[in-house]
Amino acid sequence: MQNLNMRRLDMKQAAQIYREYMQQDFPPDELKPFAMIEAASARGEYECLGFYDADSLCGYAYLLRHGQDYLLDYFAVRADLRGSGYGSAILQMLHDACTDAAAFLIESENPDYAADAAELAVQQRRLRFYLHAGCADTGVTARVFGVEYRILELPLVKTHTPDEIRAVYMQLYQSFLSAPRYKQNILLR
Repeated sequence: MQNLNMRRLDMKQAAQIYREYMQQDFPPDELKPFAMIEAASARGEYECLGFYDADSLCGYAYLLRHGQDYLLDYFAVRADLRGSGYGSAILQMLHDACTDAAAFLIESENPDYAADAAELAVQQRRLRFYLHAGCADTGVTARVFGVEYRILELPLVKTHTPDEIRAVYMQLYQSFLSAPRYKQNILLR
């Protein structure tokens, strides 16, 4: 992990990671079409980052951005490296790299809506990872395209109130989705 470095990905690299990793790392109902990522990136609202140890991909982070607010849209460590500290190191690198960020939000599947014991265990493990890595549970929840999430915050400059989190979250998605798609697919609580 000594040589861990972050690289901005071009759309060809981002598409390759989408095909080779993201389709295995995320359930189909959580994975948006790559064309949406590509269009948002062209508008300057999306960043795709790869994290490499020397030249070997260790993990990736795809970020939705609106002004100084970020949403960690997709984040994963390569399956064979999970549990070895890469995830925490990558989150720390993101924290250090986003010096202009006013808010950095994370969606973590809400264990209260797990379909079965196996899904519950995975969702609880992810939530524990984020909380152990220094993220805070904001108390805000959301249903996004039918998937239930708890909204977490990676504290940067300040910790935001639940109302501030809702406002930031709403702005992020309203910048990314048309008004009808937002109204139909995003429910904040």
